[in-house]
Amino acid sequence: MIDFRYHLVSIISIFLALAVGIVLGAGPLQGNLGSQLTDQVSALRVEKQDLNDRLAVNEKRVAAGEEYASAVSDRVIDAALPGHKVAVIVLPSADGGLVDLVEEAVTSSGATLGATLTISGDWFEPAGEPERTEAARAAASTLGISSTFTGDALLAEVLARLAVSNDVVSASESRTAALETLTGAGLVDSSTDAPEPADLAVIVSGNFAGNDAEVQRRSETIRTLARLVAENSAGAVVAGPQPVVSAGQPVSSDAVAAVREVDAIARLISTVDHASDPRGPAIVVLALEAELAGEIGHYGTADGATAVVPRVAP
Repeated sequence: MIDFRYHLVSIISIFLALAVGIVLGAGPLQGNLGSQLTDQVSALRVEKQDLNDRLAVNEKRVAAGEEYASAVSDRVIDAALPGHKVAVIVLPSADGGLVDLVEEAVTSSGATLGATLTISGDWFEPAGEPERTEAARAAASTLGISSTFTGDALLAEVLARLAVSNDVVSASESRTAALETLTGAGLVDSSTDAPEPADLAVIVSGNFAGNDAEVQRRSETIRTLARLVAENSAGAVVAGPQPVVSAGQPVSSDAVAAVREVDAIARLISTVDHASDPRGPAIVVLALEAELAGEIGHYGTADGATAVVPRVAP
């Protein structure tokens, strides 16, 4: 009997509380709650409009900054690299428009444009590794390279030696034959049949995606290539577009991020993120100029950047 009374009192209390809530909500509290909600909605609308106004102003400022950068870029880089030759190495997924802009900036700097070597997507396919290794060994032998590297690392060394050199250069016939080996294997396209080595280089990257293992494997190969290009040249820069940030999508990276992730590589070669922006190609040239003065830098606004632009020499 005691238990029944307890439950009965509990049920009555619940219904009383509900009734009081309904009465208060429909009566004295109704106007107060409605007024508060109306005020909050109005405040949010004002805040949204304020943010939209700020965004519009900032977009105008960015557009003005980009227009200014485009207008002064040629003057800033004019005669920055006289007497130098610059090779361009194009990684798979790199934007062709960015490659064209980098080449134009190199020419505007007073440097000679060397070979443009475009790496095929097959370079990074795991299934083709035996064929790549065979091609790399043949090309290395033709160039007279005695290397401890194997597989994709050896292939990276061959490509680096074809693009740049700061020591004794192989004969033109040997270089032509080595390049033919790589092009015949479908691994590289070249702007010239007989590439003469440059003393400077730009590695142009695009964003690439995949699972963790795929991205890590490609990043490691790119780091090897970047290190070898840096070691065999007087200066080199890795340039990439705006990084991709998208939740829920496959892991994404680019050569700039791959280099910046490892300090030992980041100390050897400069990088430029957002290189596809109007100021990007000029920053690439200024980064090469800074490297000739012994300064390695990582420029832009993405993770790992140490400055927005290199210091412009007087």
